[in-house]
Amino acid sequence: MKTDKAQCAPLAYAMAGLAPGETKSGASNSVTRNPASDTASKSPEDIGEADIENAFNVEVTFVGLSSYDGDGAAKAMKAVTDGIDACAGGFVLTGQGETQKITETAAAKSSDSGDESVAFSVDSDMDGAGTATFNTEVVRVGNTVATYYTVGLASLGSGKAAAIPTAVVEAQTAKLTGLE
Repeated sequence: MKTDKAQCAPLAYAMAGLAPGETKSGASNSVTRNPASDTASKSPEDIGEADIENAFNVEVTFVGLSSYDGDGAAKAMKAVTDGIDACAGGFVLTGQGETQKITETAAAKSSDSGDESVAFSVDSDMDGAGTATFNTEVVRVGNTVATYYTVGLASLGSGKAAAIPTAVVEAQTAKLTGLE
């Protein structure tokens, strides 16, 4: 993962479910929510147009966990917080051979979870076909940082960003709090 502005790298890493600071310890996973999953139990004649439209209403939340020594977690949080203002005018990120142009970055309301949390939204250029807004939240619990990035497949072209699921943040924070 590379960015055209060094101060934007922690934001790009958080958006990818990766550690937003220097660490050698991390893990990632994803959580998928599909409200149309009840359609699978319907018989074909009972499936309506709304069921078909909802089949694409899938939200994927990428969750990253990273562990730090000393004050590394606090430094990672500061780097994310500082990056939000520093990258307000946008930045370019490149990962796995793909380039993504972020046109705007703004602070967002965080869940106030953990020892500290910060949230931000980015507007991403969709290859000249408008923009899409994505939300990211970063939560610190002790020496562990959790990142959350949600993509709503059905809302990509609508201009509406998928919210970070509160239940996912709360469940992960509870697990991390129990580790201390």
